[in-house]
Amino acid sequence: MQYTNYEFNKFIKRLNFYLYNSKKQQLKYLAVWEKQKRGAIHYHVIFFDFPYIKHEILQKVWGHGFIKINKVDVDSKDNRGRYVSKYFSKNIDERDYKQKAFFKSQNLKMPQIDYLKVEGCLDFSNDNVVFTKTYSWKSPEFNPWDLENYLSFTESTVRYTKIRKEIGSYDDNQK
Repeated sequence: MQYTNYEFNKFIKRLNFYLYNSKKQQLKYLAVWEKQKRGAIHYHVIFFDFPYIKHEILQKVWGHGFIKINKVDVDSKDNRGRYVSKYFSKNIDERDYKQKAFFKSQNLKMPQIDYLKVEGCLDFSNDNVVFTKTYSWKSPEFNPWDLENYLSFTESTVRYTKIRKEIGSYDDNQK
């Protein structure tokens, strides 16, 4: 695992240099690794503001087998966050738990999070729901008293619902 992560980081540096002819990090990306059943590691990467590059050239810069390129639309059912997040807890086992699960470039902007106090119920009627999906995820549990079962995973369910933002329904003076 450490070897594949090391190779992935070298790939990002090579790609950045190929595209921008500079060692200064200009690529914007978010990546997560996934282990196949046979034990091989592969990466799911989203590049932001990525210039066109021929498939053959990108595969040569990668240098470790084949690559597949897909366009991920922000507002489609396969949006960026869901595309990568589904791999965070997929096929976790004990030996992978302490490994870094994802990578991101340092030049990505962090999202702005606004918290609103809502009185009453949110309207989840069909008119306001853009998309909803239920995901399974495994969270680790440590039991230091049981050495044979020191680390176990509990499966839980998360429901993601994207609702339409209603313009004009929030009064800034209510903060």
